[in-house]
Order: sequence, then structure tokens, then C-alpha cells
Amino acid sequence: MNTINLILTLIIAILGGYLASKKKIPAAYMLGALFLVAIFNIFFNKAFLPNYFKFITQVATGTFIGSKFHSEDVKMLKKVIVPGMTMVVLMIAFSFVLSYLMSTFLGIDNLTSFFATAPGGIMDISLIAYDFKANTSQVALLQLIRLISVISFVPFFTKKCYKRNTKEKISFEQKIKSEIKEEKSFLFTVIVGIIGGIVGYFSHLPAGTMSCSMALVAYFNVKTHKAYMPLTLRKIIQSFGGALIGAKVTLSDVIALKDLILPIILIIIGFCLMNVLVGFFLYKTTKFSLSTALLSASPGGMSDISLMAEDLGANGPQVASMQFLRAIFIVGVYPIIIKILFS
Repeated sequence: MNTINLILTLIIAILGGYLASKKKIPAAYMLGALFLVAIFNIFFNKAFLPNYFKFITQVATGTFIGSKFHSEDVKMLKKVIVPGMTMVVLMIAFSFVLSYLMSTFLGIDNLTSFFATAPGGIMDISLIAYDFKANTSQVALLQLIRLISVISFVPFFTKKCYKRNTKEKISFEQKIKSEIKEEKSFLFTVIVGIIGGIVGYFSHLPAGTMSCSMALVAYFNVKTHKAYMPLTLRKIIQSFGGALIGAKVTLSDVIALKDLILPIILIIIGFCLMNVLVGFFLYKTTKFSLSTALLSASPGGMSDISLMAEDLGANGPQVASMQFLRAIFIVGVYPIIIKILFS
């Protein structure tokens, strides 16, 4: 039965991405898959993706981004540390403001509010919230709302602020077509990405699977210039990423929304506002392009946002590096801050 549900989920995900692309929706394959799979699961409760699909998607995402790294991108990494740290501090400060508003005016307890407004990964934050005895069901639901709202908002806003001209678009397509499409390059790239993903998975680092895949493939590409991932595969990866999020949305989640209307509104407005303000701050204080700054400052999923970068004219390696810093420091620092505040 699970096999049938898996096949149905994948078909619906790819169909959703295809239909969204026909409507010229930004990040179409991710958003289309997300919403069509979510609708399917709400009505039929049949969406199914085994745990290893998350691993596959993270490895594929890291491998794809890593294949875009060149020597100049590696030199650039040193320059993102200060902007990355600044971004994390601003995000934490903004999250604390949202947490204060939620706990003071909307009846959510302090501890749950802090975790519900944390700009980190759903799984990581929910597990930490469980350790701290917060209301994990509320945390998980509000975190899911945060993720979906940000991933839905970012492509449209970024496209509105920065529309790539025809020259840039042609340049990107020509770049893809001019890459070496040797079978051995693709095969070696995938093997290197899988090795990196396995190392990252067992390292238990936040976003370790994707980050280690990206790092190892980037090293492989800088040294050999042989890394290659086909453009079509990126669309499939985006569909899988959207499906993973959509499959988490259930009818019980929709029913539970009625008790959290005001916190949800605060989460949606607050995180979208955070994205815009921090993004424009990065744009004004760094040499990032506007689309790169907005995507770097997006408190969405690291792999999801990184996958959008190429579609929206942003610098993929820069976005991935900034998102990695956010994932590391939010998951690493947030529990320490909360322990100090509530001890």
C-alpha cells in the first residue's frame, strides 16, 4: 500500500510542479508540488514519502549546488562570515520580538513562543522544544506555517524586486548547455555527493547531509572542473522538496488552525517582514545582489531556499553559504539563549 501511495505522491508532486511552471509561477516546481501534495493529503491522507527521501533530496540539493562552485566562489566564502553572523543576530533579535508579542498578547506560553518563532529547521527546533518541555504540537504547527509562508512569499517578492533581463537569462541557459555533459562526470559527481551526504548524516551537524554533500562536490569541482548535474534533475529535486513539505500537512493540522489564527497571522506577517528587512539590510551593507540578499535572509528551509537561487537570478553558492550559517548558529545558539533565559 505504501508503494502505491509513494508512486501517487511522486506523480502528484511532479504534476503540481509542471502545472505551476505553465502558469509562470516563481520556483514553480517546488511550490506546485508543495500545494498539490498538501491538498491531496488533506483530502485523502494518502501522501507518503519514506524517510530516505529526505536524505535523497538533501544529497541531491547539496550535490547540485556544489557542482556550481568554482575557485572564485571558494574565495568568496571568507567574505560571507561577517554578513552571516550579522544576519543571524538580526534574525534572533527579530524572533525574540515576535516571541514577546505572541506570549504577551496572544496567550501562548513563553517557552512555546520562543521555539515557535525560531528561524531554524522544523525538525531541529521541534526536537529541542520537546527537550525543554514546550508545547511541541503548537511549535511544530507554527513552524510548518512559517516554512510554507516564507517559501511561498520569497519567490514572488524576489521576482518583483529583481527581474532578470533577457541577457542574464540567456547567459544562464548558455552556461548550462556549455557544461561538459560526460556520463562519467555526472556519475562521479553523484558518487562524491552521496559520500559527502553519508558523512554529513552521521556527523549529526545541523543540515549536515546537504552541507557535506555540497562541500565535497564543490571541492571535487574546484580541483577537476568535472562536476555536472543536469538542469532537468533540479526540477525533479525541487518537486521532491515541495512534496516533503506538502506531505506533512494533514486534515488535523487544518482543523487545529482555528485555535491559532492570531499566532499564525503574526508568524506569517512577522517572518515575511523579517525576510524583507534583513534582506534589504544585507543588500545595502554587502556586495550581494538584491535577489541573493533576499534569499540569504530567508528563514525558510536551507535546501528549499538554496534550490530557488538559480531560478531567481541569485548567486547559489552565496545563498547556500549564508543559509548554512543560519542553520548552524540558530540550532547551536538558540537553545543556549533559552536555557539562560529560563534557568
